[in-house]
Amino acid sequence: MLKRVVVTGMGVVTPIGIGIAPFCDSLKKGLTGEGFITCFDTKKFPVKQAFELKNFEARRHGTHLLDPFIQYAIAATSEAVSMASFDSSQVDPYRIGISVGSSKGGVHTLDRFKERFKKNPSAILGARIYANTIPNFAAQWIARRWKVHGPAKCYVAACATGTVAVIEGAKMVADGTVDYCIAGASDASIVPLMLAGYHRMKVLSRGPMLPFDQRRSGFLVGEGAGIVFLESLESAQARGVKIYGEIIGSSYGSDSFGMVHFKPEENALTHTVELLLGQKQFGKDEISYINLHGTGTLMGDHYETNQIKRIFGKKAYHIPMSSTKSLTGHMLGASGTIEIIASLLAMQESFIPPTAGLEKSDPQCDLDYTPLKSKPAKIDTVVSISMGFGGHIAAIALRKG
Repeated sequence: MLKRVVVTGMGVVTPIGIGIAPFCDSLKKGLTGEGFITCFDTKKFPVKQAFELKNFEARRHGTHLLDPFIQYAIAATSEAVSMASFDSSQVDPYRIGISVGSSKGGVHTLDRFKERFKKNPSAILGARIYANTIPNFAAQWIARRWKVHGPAKCYVAACATGTVAVIEGAKMVADGTVDYCIAGASDASIVPLMLAGYHRMKVLSRGPMLPFDQRRSGFLVGEGAGIVFLESLESAQARGVKIYGEIIGSSYGSDSFGMVHFKPEENALTHTVELLLGQKQFGKDEISYINLHGTGTLMGDHYETNQIKRIFGKKAYHIPMSSTKSLTGHMLGASGTIEIIASLLAMQESFIPPTAGLEKSDPQCDLDYTPLKSKPAKIDTVVSISMGFGGHIAAIALRKG
């Protein structure tokens, strides 16, 4: 029999707050982390804006020699483990699991050392690049720091990576593979190589990031990490720790139409959410809030809106929704976990996070996206949707703890 899985700890590193308290405060206030790029010279570069981190202190965590994507994962894990009041030294290390991914890995390291390696291709430098680049090394460093010997998995599903990581971590707890799991994702991709690629793909915004607004032209990249601590309901109750929410369902889908766009006629998102609803853990009428993928691309926002209408019919107009990417930027692989955490906070604090910048609604995007400002609301059940280049789709349902 599968166990019920709950979230007892959360940790975030985001452009709108490092730590759960400032992140939650920014969600409530509708603060956006958008700004001009400062980490490299953009005078001759076509992309000028992104969602950079502010005041992140790697030395505080003893990770300053590592790639930022590993730094962020360690920092977020530290907060999540602390919030869960969990001492890994007091339990069997083989009963702790890790499900932490990254859609890009250490692209900062590649950008930093590529020219040096060309000039001097030494084995030492090559080893340093390797040990900071591969996506699974965030999980490896977490295992090392918290002395975890259970399964350490690394899922890569483009911009759905964070949601997939949490789903698969929850499955390990549910089926008894582990008793506890550290799950989430981290990405650090504000480097010329990645931004140039997105620019050439024509998915980056030419101005502010404005999901569902008629002026939108794409997304802007953010950096950071989100981590949740998972355990069974029975374990959380026995330990006497606070429960922030329960994972009550999940589903996957895919659309192989193209690298960037989804084919409306395939209805892949509709099928994925209907699979979630078909698990009968909750009904359509019980959904209090939907955290949308909402990247601000012209076709993507149309697709998501139309698929939501197809799933819920007229009820779609009465479900509060939003794109929290409008606040954090598109944190790529980390986005899904960050949006799960935003949804858990919304349930705990009884508010709907806003879609920043939504002043001129697109007539074809006519649902309740919670424009500009958060609003108070009683939230008991949430669905969070993630999609990724290459056709990945993941959906997860959460219930208030």
